[in-house]
Amino acid sequence: SSGINAECPLRPGSLNGVVCGDKKIYVSYSIYMEVQMPKPTDEAQDLTKDFSDSPLHRFRKANSKLRENVYAPSPCLHLSNIPCEISEDEIRDLFENIGTIVNFRFLTSDRPDKKMALLEFTNTSAAICGLVQLHNKEFKTDTGKQYLRISFSKAGFIQK
Repeated sequence: SSGINAECPLRPGSLNGVVCGDKKIYVSYSIYMEVQMPKPTDEAQDLTKDFSDSPLHRFRKANSKLRENVYAPSPCLHLSNIPCEISEDEIRDLFENIGTIVNFRFLTSDRPDKKMALLEFTNTSAAICGLVQLHNKEFKTDTGKQYLRISFSKAGFIQK
């Protein structure tokens, strides 16, 4: 067994062939069970990164609830950890060079220091590029740094 359920939203077929920017994404199963990190002297050392201990790794905790919020690629992105001082125009400016935005709205949140939003592109390829290019984007705030969290939306864009 490959360990990946056919219903898994992140199976290789979900992203294979998607164009992101000017490059096409190719995804396939590996014959290797583990990734071997290159030696520091290897010329290709910058091509492989280990994020397993990074504080920005969404799934570093074994039973993280975040694993339950992984959905198949769609045109709609869920944005979270947006600093409260960031406006809709600033978010739109950030994403507009990736693709055409058809819908945007802030969601209600219990946290006054952070906002969430839904942003919908005309197509899934643009949303994938948005996630790839802007997930963990750093915002400098009065209290330090905040990192934008991006995932595919569970339900898509729902008009309020």
